[in-house]
Amino acid sequence: MKSGNSRFSETLLSQLSYCLFISLLGVLFFANHLNNPFQFDSVAYIVNSPYLKNPETLLTAEFWQKGFLSRGLLIMSLAINTYLDGFRPFGYHIFNLAFHIINALLLFFVLQKSFRRFGMEAMGWGSKRIRTVSFFSAVFFLCHPIQTESVIYIISRSEVLASTFYLAGFLLFQQLLERPSTSRLQYGLYFLVIFLIALIGFSAKQIVATLPAIMILYYLCSCPERSPALLFLKKRKWAIIGTIAAVASFLFYKLLTDETFLIGPSRPEEMVGRAKYMLSQPNVIIFYYVNKLLFPMNLNIDPDIEVVTSLVSWNFLIPLLCIAFLLLCSLKVFKTRFIFFFLCWFFIILSPSSSIVTLHDLAAEHRIYLASAGIFILFAFGVSQVVCKCGETQPLKISSTLIFFVFVGVLGIMTMKRNAVWQSELSLWQDTHQKSPHKLRPLINLARAHSLEGNSEKAIQYYQESLVKGPGVFATNYNLGALYLEKGLVTDALRHFQLASRIEPEIPEPFAKLGEISLSQKNFKLAVVII
Repeated sequence: MKSGNSRFSETLLSQLSYCLFISLLGVLFFANHLNNPFQFDSVAYIVNSPYLKNPETLLTAEFWQKGFLSRGLLIMSLAINTYLDGFRPFGYHIFNLAFHIINALLLFFVLQKSFRRFGMEAMGWGSKRIRTVSFFSAVFFLCHPIQTESVIYIISRSEVLASTFYLAGFLLFQQLLERPSTSRLQYGLYFLVIFLIALIGFSAKQIVATLPAIMILYYLCSCPERSPALLFLKKRKWAIIGTIAAVASFLFYKLLTDETFLIGPSRPEEMVGRAKYMLSQPNVIIFYYVNKLLFPMNLNIDPDIEVVTSLVSWNFLIPLLCIAFLLLCSLKVFKTRFIFFFLCWFFIILSPSSSIVTLHDLAAEHRIYLASAGIFILFAFGVSQVVCKCGETQPLKISSTLIFFVFVGVLGIMTMKRNAVWQSELSLWQDTHQKSPHKLRPLINLARAHSLEGNSEKAIQYYQESLVKGPGVFATNYNLGALYLEKGLVTDALRHFQLASRIEPEIPEPFAKLGEISLSQKNFKLAVVII
């Protein structure tokens, strides 16, 4: 019989082994992206950012206070990279990857506590099985190809950074629930620290606002059947359900009919208004996000999503019924609050970007970074249950473990291939245009990528094609004018610079180009007027 110290040492060694393995897998599957250049918005917000020219001015408490609600912590993290190593992408990628690995490790510990809190040990789960299922869930989260956008796309570190504080706060809350006896002072200190952690994370991205809902739901779902909290809820369940339904119906009605309700009107640059955005989100969640989590093929930085415009559209009703069906089945069919909680984890964490906060794009893969953990946990849990029902023989255990590692290896290879797509602006936008051939932005960015590669003929071809789909775009006209000017096609260049100046009259560059052309034609009076 092993002593207590011996069991503790064995458990500690096992935990350290799992943590080391998670870290090594993270490095293995993401190492091929560390020299990828800045891409997409990272160029505008990092390389061309006027603020990062003097990063030391951003590394102050005063700046964080002023920019708190404008993702001040995200900007400060970029300033740290710039201060330490200028604009070399390597350091920025290392930062993102390090925090991604930290998140996988935090998730590993969160899940172990969750399995114990939900009484899995009483259902016959031993410590080894709990650690193994937690490990595979964390590894799925770590190496799934859908995470590439959050890790490689440097500006998306807001998701990664906020998730670190989110998981740290939730882990501390779990630790509080495990304490056998806690004084009011200790409770207060715990909640103060959790509040401070969440507050810091909120300055990276506002998904941390959902942490209180997750903590309350976790407490209620993991309470014993006869606990005072659950007895209170059961006694007044119809009143509570009615109140929630009434408030939700009112909010839903107001949000769909009043663009200014709660968060003000949609910004002019947004693709759709709030009503259409909200109606489109159930379809996005079920038929894009969940689909990509289960079948991670054809990942796309700019997916072409159909806009839903009516409450009675099947594209709204069917996914909404699917969500309701999943939540109902998790309670009534499986009869385990564990499944219900982690399904809610997915929907609640995703809710800010898939509800009232109207964003420019209907869908973006980086938005489900932390939310995806709920699906990975349920997948690993389900496979573990199936394996155990098939028997506990040694050959079956070995074969099931081997299958898990093969599955992880396949996901890892897919992740490395997806990383390679980000190795140049040209490869990224070729991939995006191929998957979203009808969208305008991939076409414009593909033209720009060809221009940067020195292939002006291809660039002009794609810019001209984009003008057919969207003639009133400033960048298209200005860049096309610049390419025509390089080729000596002054008349064509003049036409597009004039169009660009009318589209965005507050931007001086087209007028400078028009003045330059007038001077070259010795039309000095016109040049002076333009300038």
